[in-house]
Amino acid sequence: MNKLLYFLIVPLAMALAGCGHSETADMEADYAVTSEDIVQEFLDDETAAGQKYIDKVIEVTGPVMEINNADGKIIGIKLSTDEFSIVNCTFQETPESIPEGEVTIKGICSGFNGDPESMLPGGTVELNRGVITNNQ
Repeated sequence: MNKLLYFLIVPLAMALAGCGHSETADMEADYAVTSEDIVQEFLDDETAAGQKYIDKVIEVTGPVMEINNADGKIIGIKLSTDEFSIVNCTFQETPESIPEGEVTIKGICSGFNGDPESMLPGGTVELNRGVITNNQ
């Protein structure tokens, strides 16, 4: 019985793991927003913004605030006009470089970290499997 479950569950798990990992660059964006606007939408109504954006492909345009590196490779960037309202982007494939200034990143929105009721202003929208779609 255990072997039968193994042969049923493992292929199913592998198939499900493969779903959703297509190339972000080939996917059409459901929404295009600025980094400032998407954070504000989550702060205004986190539930509605979550239903609108989470697990959707979105294009976010904003100024590069910070580039995150690990082992000499770019692993992500932060888009923001200030230090409190941030879109944190991680990449599907490591880009060779990130231009300074404003860029557009297409990725999958995975959530929001922030609390509009907190004494700390702002919050962070998480964008995963990102690709740079337009350098401005």
